[in-house]
Amino acid sequence: MRWIKFIYEQYKKDLEQGEDMSILTGQVENPTEPHIGEIYLFNTLYFVISDVEYYPYEVFIASPYWELASNEDLIVEGKEQRWVIESIVRYVGDEILAASLKVDEISEKDVNIMKAYINEGKPLPENQTGLSYIAGKGFYQELFKESERKRSLFLMPDIGYEEDIKEEITIDLSQYIENLEDSLNQRLAAASFDAVIVAEYGDIIKESKSIIVYFNEKYAGVLAKVYAGIKLIYEGFLPKKLILKSTLKHPQSLLEILKIEPL
Repeated sequence: MRWIKFIYEQYKKDLEQGEDMSILTGQVENPTEPHIGEIYLFNTLYFVISDVEYYPYEVFIASPYWELASNEDLIVEGKEQRWVIESIVRYVGDEILAASLKVDEISEKDVNIMKAYINEGKPLPENQTGLSYIAGKGFYQELFKESERKRSLFLMPDIGYEEDIKEEITIDLSQYIENLEDSLNQRLAAASFDAVIVAEYGDIIKESKSIIVYFNEKYAGVLAKVYAGIKLIYEGFLPKKLILKSTLKHPQSLLEILKIEPL
């Protein structure tokens, strides 16, 4: 699968260089009034308009690196080139749109396919999706999806953010990782650990029979899915404090298995 590695490395190289990837497309136009199916470029981030009935406009994140699509993404043909429409919903307002370039357009039918998948759980056409992968194993499809999620977080207005943030939520983590707790504790027992682990999403601290995640300002209140390994343990608005009851002995144990996916 060396070709996927090459494409992923090229994708990362383009992002690091801040390259204007509109050179990959044909005609470039300044946006006026958005229409469903139009693909825009803002800096190095692409998005396709999926709904114009409400404001800010709903969009799906897109990319010309369609080879990195997963089985949760839709590969489509635009008027200029091929795209991956990712299962990542965001929202754009007039300010972002005015600073963007219209670079291509896909059919409203393809947009509706992705909307039905996200909103109703209808399966995507198998001949239009990418490869499935095992979560947490470093597959390039997962690395690509995580990168796209993170760099599109700024397109998260009040629709995806709760102003009245819950103080805390408690989850019995042991029921989700009962086969992992002993092995993690044994493997990490001889190591030296800090009392506080700083992750991208916040601080992880061991307290009594629980491990606590204190979400930072970037994540607290954000609509997200929380996974322990491959198991979904929570879906909703993130609180300020997530209490995870388990027999895990080290904050580092949780860092290894916890995954936060903003929606």
